[in-house]
Amino acid sequence: MAAEGTKPLEGVFARKATGLVREGNAASVLVYNINFVSIGLMLVFALIMVPAFYPGANVEGTFLGAFIVVIPTSMTFALLAAAMPRSGGDYVYVSRVLGPQWGMMSSLNNTIWWILYGGVPSAFFAYYGLTPLLRGLGVLANNATLIRYGNDLSTPTGAFIVGTILIIILVTIFAIGLNFYFKIQNVLFGVAMLGLIVTIGVLATSSHAGFISAFDHYIGRATGHGGAYGAVIAAAHKGGFKTAPFSFYWTLIPMTWIYLELVFNQSSAYIGGEVKRPGKIQLWSMPFAAIFSTGVAMLIAWLMARVVGTTFLGAVSYNGGAAMGFASTPVYTELTAYAAKNVVIGFIITFSFLFWSYSWLPGQILNSSRNLLAYGIDGIFPAWFGKVSEKRHTPVNALIVMGLGSIAALWLYTRPTGPFKTLTGIFGFILSFLMVSLAAMLLPYKQRQVWENSAVNWRIGRIPVISIVGALSFIACGFMAWVYLNDPLSGLSVVPQHTGGLFGYQTFAMFILNIVIWVLGWVVYMIAKAVRARQGIDLDATYQELPAE
Repeated sequence: MAAEGTKPLEGVFARKATGLVREGNAASVLVYNINFVSIGLMLVFALIMVPAFYPGANVEGTFLGAFIVVIPTSMTFALLAAAMPRSGGDYVYVSRVLGPQWGMMSSLNNTIWWILYGGVPSAFFAYYGLTPLLRGLGVLANNATLIRYGNDLSTPTGAFIVGTILIIILVTIFAIGLNFYFKIQNVLFGVAMLGLIVTIGVLATSSHAGFISAFDHYIGRATGHGGAYGAVIAAAHKGGFKTAPFSFYWTLIPMTWIYLELVFNQSSAYIGGEVKRPGKIQLWSMPFAAIFSTGVAMLIAWLMARVVGTTFLGAVSYNGGAAMGFASTPVYTELTAYAAKNVVIGFIITFSFLFWSYSWLPGQILNSSRNLLAYGIDGIFPAWFGKVSEKRHTPVNALIVMGLGSIAALWLYTRPTGPFKTLTGIFGFILSFLMVSLAAMLLPYKQRQVWENSAVNWRIGRIPVISIVGALSFIACGFMAWVYLNDPLSGLSVVPQHTGGLFGYQTFAMFILNIVIWVLGWVVYMIAKAVRARQGIDLDATYQELPAE
């Protein structure tokens, strides 16, 4: 009920509909979710981080553990997206079950981190996309100029320039229309998958001895020094690199690097109002994206260990490519290109990876723009954020804000002494995932009619399935929060012997920042509620039913 002296907004939104159009078919939504995982980036981090910095870890075991932890959260989002098929993801789910201030707390937390993370994949486009492409081809073709250009793009300045151009291009595409983006996305996804297929083919037909021979030949020719394979391992050991027997603990801890990508298989939940037949497509596309991505990544990781060698993967990452005369660590695409012993095949592998290197970015910009749109329409943010182009059916204003925010975040991320690191904000996302899990548990009891009328009103005995899945997700998210707080490379570690203090340099401040950003949404909602009350509007009444299409 509206408070005395106030009135609800007209309908649930300030106008009858959002202006968005359901354009996402099954194939486009599935690709969208797989892209936000990014099989290629997941492999990059698994192969350059786990063997080098977590002695005793088993890479395949780390993948499997991350999948087991992620799948309950994936199913939770899938069930909620089918029950409440609207854009905004957790903003809708949490606000309609736990209350509007809690929904804003969860959603604004995600939005801020997506803006901050806008700088990460845009930088990755240079670091892990263009640099391996140019440098790998330079080594294969014995072209010093290409090698130099590749190394130059791995610098902060190179990454900032390239990333800024990429962000501007993507925002322009999104402003034209989601269907236009989906057409481009699906073609580039095909190119990216072709690269993975060729990668699998090369590795499956290569031997460990053959790789050593090829590596020594190509790197030796480029650097003028022989025995490059052995020299890389020797340099790493001299610098402190160590191997160790299998450790279950150190197999679990680096799940942080895989969870970083894999958990976002549920990204289509945030564009739910633009997905066709959401009751079916959302339900299977999210978990399938996780299953497919994990399976492909585990296969390539196993092949890389067999052909390249786990010790070498750790060594080459540990010394950052310095033993090869490189400005940055060579990633698996470069190493596979050397194994191919062919410039054309090497080009296919490294060029196709370009479309994995930045594939988080489209989802981050799109998902956050839809959140900003919802805040504007619901009256929490100024109405300017809630405007949708009648011609293009896109929230152009929100997209511009996301573009500018992503460029600022890119500058921050590429600063060598900047506090923001790759894993810093995933703990913050987990705090929101905990709230989503709780909303799933309570949906059948707090919004019984919504659940009963949905396509997922299933029970096991008398217990709603969505409540069971939500509870499993809550446990899984709690476990991953513990993992992030114990990973010495997360920037949030609470393990003194690995961080050089109780929280280590800057890590305590980043931990507090995660908490502050999480609470900020609650504060913003309460301020907006007070402002609207002075205007005679009851903001709480906006959230008494599902938002308009």
